[in-house]
Amino acid sequence: MKSYRHLYLSPHYDDTALSCGGLAHRQAQAGEAVLSATICAAPPSHEQYSAYAAAMHQIWGDPGDIIATRRAEDQAAMAILGLEAAYLDFTDCIYRADPVTGQWFYTSDTELFGEVRPGDLPLAQEIAAAVAALPILKAVTTIYAPLTVGHHVDHQLTHRAARQLLTQGYRVVFYEEFPYADPNYPYRHRPGESNPYNLAFALAEPDKAGMHPDPIELVEADLVAKVESIRAYASQMRLLFGDAASMAEYVRGYAWQVGQGRPAERLWRV
Repeated sequence: MKSYRHLYLSPHYDDTALSCGGLAHRQAQAGEAVLSATICAAPPSHEQYSAYAAAMHQIWGDPGDIIATRRAEDQAAMAILGLEAAYLDFTDCIYRADPVTGQWFYTSDTELFGEVRPGDLPLAQEIAAAVAALPILKAVTTIYAPLTVGHHVDHQLTHRAARQLLTQGYRVVFYEEFPYADPNYPYRHRPGESNPYNLAFALAEPDKAGMHPDPIELVEADLVAKVESIRAYASQMRLLFGDAASMAEYVRGYAWQVGQGRPAERLWRV
């Protein structure tokens, strides 16, 4: 059975491309086996949505089948980057509810980027088990997981899962989430305010103690592929960047900032 040299944990359909598209493309171009696993990839298990989820669907263009639309976008992006894709059987947090009371866990931007609900915490262990079941090898595969810049609850849960895998002997490094790591990016969730959950906030959390940066230089072809792969997520463009031209400007600007004069992406290692 084929095993992968690199495994990117993407909480949502666009996170690998947004945060690691350049590095993943470089690895694939070198002939290395690269897999991007979207964690929250399953359709909702119910027909009713919260008002918040319905509002998000409207922002995403309100396609008839939002999950099918986003998966098709992801598959197009992965083809541009040269990656293989896997989709795990977990739903996005906007569709999750307390199994006993039926109360929605997250019904606002503040809750989406706040603390994980206690009833949602067991999901981290389930994610870790699902990732460990993928075709990866402890001694060979490097797992790339979110650092939690931006503080999105799905990123927090994926980070917790990756931490569990790290204690089990897997090789895990962490990526800073773009665009939230970019100090020049307008933080849309609190208009007029800076991002309270920026890179410095993430690195100051107790479980990040001792982490050190590892900037990875990119060539122009990597940067072009990253921009084009992000462009494939048409449903997310308005929400994240306004338009594709602004997206390309932010991607290139932050890459040059990270590389201090040369384009780069940055990992964080324990």
